[in-house]
Amino acid sequence: MAPMLMVAAVSVTRAENLNYGVDVGVGETDNVTLVPTHKISQTLTVADLDFDLDEQRRLFDVTAKGDFTDLYFIQGAYSNELIGRFDGLAHVSLIPEKITWVLQDDFGQAQVDPFAAVTPTNRENINYISTGPDGTLRLGGTGFMNLSARYARTQYETSPYDNNRYMETIALGRYLSARSSVSIDGTTEHVLFSDTATNPLTNTATNTDFNRTSVYGHYELQAARTEITANLGITRVNEKGETFNGPSSKIKLSRVLSAAAKLTFSAGRDITDASAGFSSLQPGAIGGVGTAPATVSSTNYTVTYTSLDWQYTRNRTTLALSGQWEKDAYEGQPLSDLSRGTAQFRVDRQLTPAWSVQVHGSVNRNDYANVDYSETDVLIGGSLVFREGHATEIRLRCDHTSRAVAGIGNGYTENRIFVTVGYRPKVQASTVRGPERTLNPPPPPET
Repeated sequence: MAPMLMVAAVSVTRAENLNYGVDVGVGETDNVTLVPTHKISQTLTVADLDFDLDEQRRLFDVTAKGDFTDLYFIQGAYSNELIGRFDGLAHVSLIPEKITWVLQDDFGQAQVDPFAAVTPTNRENINYISTGPDGTLRLGGTGFMNLSARYARTQYETSPYDNNRYMETIALGRYLSARSSVSIDGTTEHVLFSDTATNPLTNTATNTDFNRTSVYGHYELQAARTEITANLGITRVNEKGETFNGPSSKIKLSRVLSAAAKLTFSAGRDITDASAGFSSLQPGAIGGVGTAPATVSSTNYTVTYTSLDWQYTRNRTTLALSGQWEKDAYEGQPLSDLSRGTAQFRVDRQLTPAWSVQVHGSVNRNDYANVDYSETDVLIGGSLVFREGHATEIRLRCDHTSRAVAGIGNGYTENRIFVTVGYRPKVQASTVRGPERTLNPPPPPET
């Protein structure tokens, strides 16, 4: 199962903002199976591809970001493995400012067993794709109505959670100014699973189809230095013949603090499911989503979350800090309840025109409140990069990871070192992205 790349309709040679790189190399790990004792060393070859495309034109726009690694275990500890993440979003204008067709694809990996180390045998591919139209109607000088319909398909390589979903959204709103709007939004989702068979041993269904409906007020502001998005409402779920409600709230605040610094804060509470959660995963300061947490259930759960990101970029130095916390509570399945938090940092420094260095680290904590299991994962690492000419890079990267486990399971430590040679052209175009795409039509001109 592979991601559906949505850049086919784009002439890459004319892209406004394209950053990409490829490299190959060799590495060594002192604990390939991630066990506490009797560690096995292994030599690996690696091939990497990453790209970040942001193309905006009059009749279409595309954002596509991918980061893939192919690993070959020379001594045969595991089979050849391709891992990575792709997130793509494309809008094609069928009738300018009125009807737009949207295509989204999110591909990556997740754990299979939440209590085991993340090795190639404990990882599966997941692909989430959705498509459908957005429609916009103007209601007088400052009013608008947005309509949206989506079909989405989620496929799991191993877990029995494949599903189809049908979503409809309507929003009635008003522009408060050229940069702000308010609306009342309603969304419905109907989710149908491919496997709904009953387990004869437990007399329970593998999955249960469900309907989810949300109604909320929405406020949006896009000022020169500040962006605010806020929702407040209620979500209702009909699942297994029962109905339950929960509050739906969200706030996201981005503030440009200076020419070099930006701060982003978000917090919220909602009812969601594993497929929707996988599609909306966000990277931290280190970059990249990595392996997502295991899908422990296909049922709906209440998620409460908060995150904070800070970025500082000058001519020779880049600093990034991020923190995320999330609590998942499953209705009627307390053994699946989970709290997790992560903190990440990254420092990049250009030492000379040819030499640069990067230091990065993270701490992740997962705690199953009603199961005898919690884990703390620590990563610390760094890279030394030599750049020759316009695009050639030689990189030495070292990483140390450790896991401490309380309850069932085992901890471990691992050291990895890689030397790679790559091709990474310098970005010539501006790297400043435009505003996020929303359902709202272009605002009325300022008066």
